[in-house]
Amino acid sequence: MAKRARVERQRRLSARSALALLLWCSPCAAGASEEPVVAPVRAALIAEHASIQPGGTTRVGVHFEIEDGWHIYADPPGDAGLPTTIRLSSPMKEAQVVFGPLQWPVHEQLIDPGDIKTFGYTGSLVLSSALQLMPSKVRGATVPVLAEVRWLACKNLCIPGSAALDLTLPVSLTPPTPAPHADLFQSH
Repeated sequence: MAKRARVERQRRLSARSALALLLWCSPCAAGASEEPVVAPVRAALIAEHASIQPGGTTRVGVHFEIEDGWHIYADPPGDAGLPTTIRLSSPMKEAQVVFGPLQWPVHEQLIDPGDIKTFGYTGSLVLSSALQLMPSKVRGATVPVLAEVRWLACKNLCIPGSAALDLTLPVSLTPPTPAPHADLFQSH
């Protein structure tokens, strides 16, 4: 029975992968599309605070701005699509900076072409993570943060997108003040 369930699960995953690839490459197969190919998603790496204290925590996240009519996928994406991925890192010595798990806002249920139920996001959203700085970091230093981001944006066609983003947080002994984008973290 377990083997049968594994085979069925593998069949469903293969079907989803094939459908995602078909949606992803559909504009390629059709030649020139009726509408111009645009960059429907903009991504920026933002921080909740303008600085961080040694031993302190703040949130960093990727702010997505998605053009009207387009969507990106949640994790899990539903019956098709590819989940949005974010890999946060810092070139600082290991264990000086720790990132928490990615926090996902509540997703929307979407219906892709062919009445396929998917989960994703439209409009504007932030996928965030807590960043903790170990107490040994000294005032005057900075914390570089890097993000490798991948998404699949869909409307009538699907366009893969990616970005390599970075920001630098100053280390300060004074309590941090909110950054210009701090209000975008309040929905979490």
